[in-house]
Amino acid sequence: MSGMEIIQKLREESFNKETERRLKSHPYLKAAEEGTLTLSQRQAFAREQYFIQLSDAKSFAFLAGHRDFTPSSLTGMSVPEQPTIASGLPHEIDLFQFLLGGEVYAASLLLAYAKSVGLDENNLRHPAQSGYQLSATAQAYPSYWARLALSGKGRAAGAAACAVNFPAWGAMCHRLLEAFGGEGEGGEFKYAGVDDESLAFIKFFATPIEELDQMAASIIEKEDASYDELVEPVRLLQQYEIMFWDGIFEK
Repeated sequence: MSGMEIIQKLREESFNKETERRLKSHPYLKAAEEGTLTLSQRQAFAREQYFIQLSDAKSFAFLAGHRDFTPSSLTGMSVPEQPTIASGLPHEIDLFQFLLGGEVYAASLLLAYAKSVGLDENNLRHPAQSGYQLSATAQAYPSYWARLALSGKGRAAGAAACAVNFPAWGAMCHRLLEAFGGEGEGGEFKYAGVDDESLAFIKFFATPIEELDQMAASIIEKEDASYDELVEPVRLLQQYEIMFWDGIFEK
């Protein structure tokens, strides 16, 4: 079975259809679209994403072959050059190198969103100082990425998980973008403080990744991974995607 065939079969799994169904009707999105999200819930998106981004960047870096990428913040960070062990070919962009670059780029965009809900990086970096407790439910997602990165077979499992999970995350961001940026009768955004700059983070992740499937399939084939080896990690990551949205809605 080719890498592309594996990806397509994973997308047809009943667990993925159930994930898509639950995300489509998630109460966080429903509230966003109805204009009833509280400030606390909108802040929770930024607070949880700050630590998710930092953790995921480290996981992607590890999977790309960078063993020393361990920043305490992504602000002002530069992306290390792609090691030759990642893709195997100097002209081929490795999926995890690409994703690492995306996380570093989006870090400043998240700060702009945070500013729109009354938070700065110090608030995000030190949540306890303002009485916020990170959600174990929401933080399960990056924790599983870290587990994948250290698993020994994380490149293939991570690639498969990306191909299935990232479109789901992107679809959620697209609907959130429409909900936050959708103009009401008065021609204004639904929520105070929201403008195009503050929505850039959500817009970035709402944009589909070009050649995602090709990059993921290439890794799956190079790692000679079987379908049976990949299905469980993908199922779990989809569950953790739902849990992220559950966690920020509970705030």
